[in-house]
Amino acid sequence: METINKQSTRSINSLIAMMTLLALAAFTQIAQAQTAYKVTAGSQIKVSGTSNMHDWNMLSSNFTCQGNFVMKDGDLKDVNTLVFSLPVSNLKSKDKLMDTRAYKALNEEKHKSISFKLTNATIIPQQKIIKATGDLTISGVTRPVTIQTAYTINADQSITYKGSKSIKMSSHDVKAPSFMMGALKTGDDVTIDILLKLKK
Repeated sequence: METINKQSTRSINSLIAMMTLLALAAFTQIAQAQTAYKVTAGSQIKVSGTSNMHDWNMLSSNFTCQGNFVMKDGDLKDVNTLVFSLPVSNLKSKDKLMDTRAYKALNEEKHKSISFKLTNATIIPQQKIIKATGDLTISGVTRPVTIQTAYTINADQSITYKGSKSIKMSSHDVKAPSFMMGALKTGDDVTIDILLKLKK
């Protein structure tokens, strides 16, 4: 009986060791398959909105974005991680007063950046589309969002993403700024247009 128990224990230990090796091998293959990408020149974020007098927009080409992408046979198969951070003060319009009011509404002194962190990505290779779900933080308030972008694999293996997302400022507890003693009032809805160029 003791001999049988010892043999059973050795068999179990061997099985555990084999499963561990297989798991490590699978993890190594995944780690080798994914490639780190970072944002490069030509990227831009545009925030657009309305008011009771005229439309407005703010632009920025100065932000950080990086992620790990799984590529196979020259095409995108998965996005494992993606983090994005845009300093609020890097958003600029053509009107300095507009910028000042926007920074105040976004509580820029306390919450310096707008950020997004990916939690899940769905790739639709036939349509060259990514549906990225993650946490969007504006003015210190985090809400889950899904952003759909079209992607293109360029000749130099960089990846270009284009898409847009409409949100309500009030969903992040941001009060739409007003001007001229309230005579000009901006709308609650804004659209974020995304152009990202990421490179190895």
